[in-house]
Amino acid sequence: MARPELPPVIAAFDDAQRRAIAMLADVVARLEAGMFARDIVELAETRLGEHGFTTWFHPPEVAVGEAIAKAGLHLPSRGKALGVGELVSIDLGPGTAEAYGDIGVTRLFGGGEEPHVLREARECARACCGYASRWKTCGEIFVFAQAWAVNNRLSLANENAVGHRVLGREGLVARGFPKSAHLATFLPRNRLHRLHPIRMDGMFAVRPVLSDGTRAAAFEEMFYIHEDTRCLLGRDSLAEVGTLPV
Repeated sequence: MARPELPPVIAAFDDAQRRAIAMLADVVARLEAGMFARDIVELAETRLGEHGFTTWFHPPEVAVGEAIAKAGLHLPSRGKALGVGELVSIDLGPGTAEAYGDIGVTRLFGGGEEPHVLREARECARACCGYASRWKTCGEIFVFAQAWAVNNRLSLANENAVGHRVLGREGLVARGFPKSAHLATFLPRNRLHRLHPIRMDGMFAVRPVLSDGTRAAAFEEMFYIHEDTRCLLGRDSLAEVGTLPV
């Protein structure tokens, strides 16, 4: 996607997403063996102000191992401790009074060859971002992600939606923003679900969760579409989707 000149509101979200990506990279660099999901949540909370944020669009969502397949909201608990060879999914939504980011990655802790499900989850998120356009409906993004999973001998763990609209500080969500914007993403009209017939226009976040029946992985990205303008938020190219700065 090309990098056009963005309207001020969209540019604010682009900046927030860039800083959210840097924050996520910061958190990932501080992971240690033996951490539990709630430890990683607490770690993320300590890095909020360091990256210029003051609040949360949504609280940090962290899952280790099998818990990643639970695509919906889940409370971090002790669960499984992070160990070498374990998959860990981290989704951050840091914000300010004007804008927020929403970014997620899954990592193989300790390095090594990435499993098939992890590689395809990254490619699926990248493909969804590239597939989206003003000619596509919100529902088509869900169908596309599901087809990608099936074509790669995997399943889509998202039962209801693979993403949501990114809402700015206006209208009914202006009060209590950005938490109010997060609550509004649960309304069907703001979800990327199968039966959504409206063509894409505005900002969106996409997070397909892929599973091989044992392991699962997910990556989240944000993008903007309006008429002939298409661009990723916080990224300079599709090749960067699913990656973190070193």
